[in-house]
Amino acid sequence: MSEKHDIADTQVELSDEKLEVTAFDLLTDHEKELLELEARLNAELDAKLMANPNKMPMACYFILPNEFGERFCYYGVQPNLNKYFQLVSGMDKTQAKVYSTAFTMLAYFFPLIGAALSDSFLGKWWTIISFSIIYLIGMIMVTVFAIPGVIPASNFLTFLPMLVIAIGTGGIKPCVSSHGGDQYLPSQEQAKDFFFNIFYVAINVGGLLTQFIVPKMTELQCYGQDTCYSAAFLLPTVVFALALCVFASGHKFYRIVPPLGEFLPLKAVQASILAARRHSKASQEERAAKGHWLNFAEEEYGGVFLEEVRDFGLVLVPVVIPFAFCWMLYNQNSNEWANQYYLMSGALFGGNDENSTYVQGAMFSNINTILIILLVPILAFFVYPFCDRRGWNFGPQRRMALGFFLVVVSFAVSAGLAPMIEKAYLDSGRLMEDSAKYDGKYCEKCYSAWLQFPQWFLLSLGESLFSPTGVQFTYIEAGRQFRAVSTSFWLLASSLGSILIMIFEPAFDSAGLSSSTRGWAYSGIGLGGFFLYCLTSYYYIPRKLRPSINESARLAKQAEMTLIRQ
Repeated sequence: MSEKHDIADTQVELSDEKLEVTAFDLLTDHEKELLELEARLNAELDAKLMANPNKMPMACYFILPNEFGERFCYYGVQPNLNKYFQLVSGMDKTQAKVYSTAFTMLAYFFPLIGAALSDSFLGKWWTIISFSIIYLIGMIMVTVFAIPGVIPASNFLTFLPMLVIAIGTGGIKPCVSSHGGDQYLPSQEQAKDFFFNIFYVAINVGGLLTQFIVPKMTELQCYGQDTCYSAAFLLPTVVFALALCVFASGHKFYRIVPPLGEFLPLKAVQASILAARRHSKASQEERAAKGHWLNFAEEEYGGVFLEEVRDFGLVLVPVVIPFAFCWMLYNQNSNEWANQYYLMSGALFGGNDENSTYVQGAMFSNINTILIILLVPILAFFVYPFCDRRGWNFGPQRRMALGFFLVVVSFAVSAGLAPMIEKAYLDSGRLMEDSAKYDGKYCEKCYSAWLQFPQWFLLSLGESLFSPTGVQFTYIEAGRQFRAVSTSFWLLASSLGSILIMIFEPAFDSAGLSSSTRGWAYSGIGLGGFFLYCLTSYYYIPRKLRPSINESARLAKQAEMTLIRQ
């Protein structure tokens, strides 16, 4: 059953009598055209979905491998950048941390561009294909640039492929998960919930495998060097190329949600400005008649679109801004925690041969991925249903709050351990400036890297609670036209967190703060962000419970809720 006909056939009661007024009747002409187009494009697929509502759509079998391959590629590069910049590019620790953080920041900033183009002009499928090609070009560049002597020593040239990769991965990030959500009808709410959890598992399986394989490949000798980052980066490049081919081959199975045909962010801003101007000039009687201030632009933009603008704006306040502080802490596990690991003994399974019986920091960070793969299904299939059966309120906002708090605690644990780890490292006779060269090599006087396990467990549990929930939350809390854009702003929170690191890190370095003091400072800032999230979340009303701002939006939402309950 198509969305257009679902909405058009839904009757609602107005005043004391039933009228033949539907949400479809109150849409603008352009909105009607889009729904009719979507119904025509997906008629055959929608019929199959209705016939087997509990079956995973065939399209997902092409989307999930694509996400696996993309994450295999991303995590084949990102966790190794801190060491790559120090050993190959000659950066010091602060420069390497800033540049690797800049890459993460850009990778989570460009989703704004990808989402805007997707929802406005290209549609999700073409956006994913287009930015994947850019991504692949960036991977080819970093593979070639990693060959010694190919480029002159230059921080800019070293970082240039990272910029291209960031554009590519950022462009597709908000589209893949929302494209997966689009493969389901509104009535398939539980099936959609299952998909988002499996989607997150696919992310971490890809990350797990690459973080075992790629760091070992960097130890190969090539081009007369003791490291071989070119060969190490070649493998993720090939895997991503194959994943792109798999995704492209599934085109005929995808439900297509047509793009708006207008630049969505600009349209939302224009509608808001027009409504604000008219509201400021209106009399008290006119304001009372219109209700919400956005309704002053209803004639030009339609009531449904204006409510979606309102809903999108409300998602930003309790989620994006506070969670920037959570990501500020989380994003440091690949550099700050890696630098701490370099000071420890990575002989995790016994042995005292520093050349063979140790685990690199990038490989040890796989413990995060392993825990995620275990914890996400446990939470999704056992803990959350257990709470629901007993009537305990452990909904998305509370899950995200607990996850946020655990990330803060994990960073505080790391800060508390820092002084004793550094002292033992220095007592072994090693120099701090050489720590990246050791990277966990056996050290009798150093602490075992297993000492980092508690902080990784807390971080992983926190991530399992807030990250997949955050993706789903920003998707379901946004209106139909804003889903990719809303998802991109969830990713933007990570970018903002990286910007905070780039602001604080040079300042802390100039102040001469020790790693422990620096860690406690970050933990305190993160705790402030946690309290901000709790405050904003307390006043947040979920979209399905939130009163509509006009009759068109009310009818559309009622039709949607009717379909979800079926």
